[in-house]
Amino acid sequence: MIRNTDLYTIAQSGLRASNTLLDTTGHNIANVNTEGYVRERTTFVTQLYGGVGRGTTERVINTFAQNQLRRDITEVGEHEIYSQRTSTVDNLFASEANSISKALSRFYASIQTATDEPTNMAARQLVLGEANSLVGQVGTMSEFLKTKEEELNLELESTINRANSLIESIAKLNDKIRVLEANNSYEEPGALKNERDKAIRDLAEIMSIETRQSGNDDGITMVNLTSGESLVLEDGTFNLFGLNGNPDIQYKNLELRSTGKPTSLRLAEVDVGGKMGGLFRYRSEVLDPARRELGQIALSMAAAMNEQNRLGMDYDQQLGSNIFQLPTVSGLNYAANSSLALTANARVSEDGARDLTSADYQVTIDAVTPGAPPTLDVTVALLNPDGSPVTDTAGTPITQTYTGLTAQAGTFEKVLGGIEIEFPDGAGYAVGDQFLFQPTKDAAADLEVQMTRPEDIALASPFRVDASINNFGDAELVSTTVTNTVVDNTAPFDPDTSAFDGAGGIQGPGVAPGGLVGAPASVVFTSATSYEVRDSANNVIVTVAGATDLNNLLQQAKGAPGYPAAWTALNDYPGYDFSLQGVPKAGDTFNISYNTDGLNDNRNGLELANLQNKDVVLSSNNGTTSRFSFQEKYANIVSDIGEKAAVADISLKAAEAMKDQSKNWFESVSGVSLDEEAANLVRYQQTYAASARVLTTAQTLFDTILGAVR
Repeated sequence: MIRNTDLYTIAQSGLRASNTLLDTTGHNIANVNTEGYVRERTTFVTQLYGGVGRGTTERVINTFAQNQLRRDITEVGEHEIYSQRTSTVDNLFASEANSISKALSRFYASIQTATDEPTNMAARQLVLGEANSLVGQVGTMSEFLKTKEEELNLELESTINRANSLIESIAKLNDKIRVLEANNSYEEPGALKNERDKAIRDLAEIMSIETRQSGNDDGITMVNLTSGESLVLEDGTFNLFGLNGNPDIQYKNLELRSTGKPTSLRLAEVDVGGKMGGLFRYRSEVLDPARRELGQIALSMAAAMNEQNRLGMDYDQQLGSNIFQLPTVSGLNYAANSSLALTANARVSEDGARDLTSADYQVTIDAVTPGAPPTLDVTVALLNPDGSPVTDTAGTPITQTYTGLTAQAGTFEKVLGGIEIEFPDGAGYAVGDQFLFQPTKDAAADLEVQMTRPEDIALASPFRVDASINNFGDAELVSTTVTNTVVDNTAPFDPDTSAFDGAGGIQGPGVAPGGLVGAPASVVFTSATSYEVRDSANNVIVTVAGATDLNNLLQQAKGAPGYPAAWTALNDYPGYDFSLQGVPKAGDTFNISYNTDGLNDNRNGLELANLQNKDVVLSSNNGTTSRFSFQEKYANIVSDIGEKAAVADISLKAAEAMKDQSKNWFESVSGVSLDEEAANLVRYQQTYAASARVLTTAQTLFDTILGAVR
């Protein structure tokens, strides 16, 4: 091709090109320590008629390496914060100084000591001292976990504010980049793009995101959550995050709020990824379960101890009372309720220790029937802390519907899961109103020791069985059981009433339900396999024939013809029973009476101490249920948290290794190499000098031509 460009112009274009290359190299060298800087490269094309054309400066970047680094940053962000927070809780539960298991052991050891010497007041006082120590230990751990929830909420607020700031910054940088690229197609706005990439990388540390380039080739980068929700849009608009708690304002839910429309979208917190996802996962997998399971242990233990102590007789020869004060929990109103002034309360039922779960309870009003008193139809559903349903082995949500529940102050109605609920607002509820009960969340901190007198510890059994001195057979007493001590001597009787009259005796004729006969006061054998159950007036209550064994004689009598229908209609009457071994003779009699002066009796004390080894606490896992002792359940909590902490540490190390690899890959392409830039600097200096020499030659030739003309 014939070139028509003169040597002078060619030399000038060479000088300009070399100078631009030197500028780019110097810019790279100057920013070698600038965080987020991507090295730049200037390329030229040959002009059609000679010389060098205008250069284009652009960043050197591998999109695949950049995306992989961003994903690995997200993984490290999530595992790092999850591991740190989980380790804190693990250290609390694993610490010997904070061990609830040890406090439980000391408490039950004191009960055993008191049982060995039922009349020793010092031993009884030690029981109350250890009970207060146990409650204090449990309360301290519960308060620690509550503090961790408050810290978590503050950290979530801070993290979301940071994320929103980055999202807004990315959107603004997009606008600036769009304008600059439209005005200058030869020079990429590298500084702004580096700033935007750093903001995107910082955002990736907070949450899992994906980026897409605009199809208009205007430099715009759109940002989405990995789950698909848009954060930064092509038109310059953006969405921001927010927190909302409904009905529990302390349990923050993540929302995505549009800046252009008054709408919000609830997000699945554990799928967010990054630091934010790690915080939510820590709350869901560690903090909330530990808090509720600790409360479950405390409430189950206290309810079981109360229940067993009520089945005994104290040092004053009165029926036992409660040792612990169980907290009453107020229901949380949902925002959509007909009135936020409505109230509902719940507590663990007196016999609910074995049925109490660590779940939350959602109560929905299905129907309201006015009257005196008004009644409600409700549905009770078990929920996980995140609001998802608790399911059975078939994956079906666990719910139960109840009809005709009394709605008045002071009346608690039993529902599933070992709790009972009070609806004090009567007919003021509306269909669709919902309440959330969290009986185990703060229960450990709210538990108190109610008993103050050591005499009130019921170590003795409230009844005894004495063999008549005139017995001829070799049958002898082997065990007694008390299952109910509820006192009610007036019709209509409480369905839970027992045969104890509350005045140091058992109900006689005219007082016991039905009014015809009194409570069982003796068993008289008519043969080795038959016997009569009689009351305190020697009236025959029922005759049992063909007994195959001598276990639970009064329970066998319940199935015999003629057993009082008024007693069958009750839940557990008379509330006591006994078993014999040996062979009785006709006429052998075993007398049942209140355990008056039985101060050295320790039968109920043995039952109290044995609660330590009984499988009382209910546990659910993947829909299956099992029971554990208090200490086994606590050990499971410690083990579960320890396992999560160990796995989190391993996952963090693996994520950090992956991040290092992807960072090296990215830096090998986009990072500044001083060796390479130094070589370029020498090379471009030489090209600059050569172009200058060409320019000098052109000038010399021009001067020669001028001289010849003269």
